[in-house]
Amino acid sequence: MELQKKKYLTEGNYEIIETFAAFGISYLAKELVKKGWEKVTKTPPPDNLYSSKMIAKEVLLFSLSLAVVSTSIKLLTRGVLATQWDKFDSELPERLE
Repeated sequence: MELQKKKYLTEGNYEIIETFAAFGISYLAKELVKKGWEKVTKTPPPDNLYSSKMIAKEVLLFSLSLAVVSTSIKLLTRGVLATQWDKFDSELPERLE
């Protein structure tokens, strides 16, 4: 069983899982911020700066909110993933050791 685990818990597989997790979490974070924006402001989120209905200040605030939430969630996810990966005594990339 131990050899079987080592075969799949490689540094390369960690990178693949981390990449997919980052993309998935980014998408969820974007949706979370959009729903939060709609709930707080009672207006749709500003997606396009060049739309005549959008105000530059709102677009900037929305973009900053999205960046902060997305980055925070990605960092937390990567930390949890690395911790769990390490618990299985598997190979972590050098940047995480």
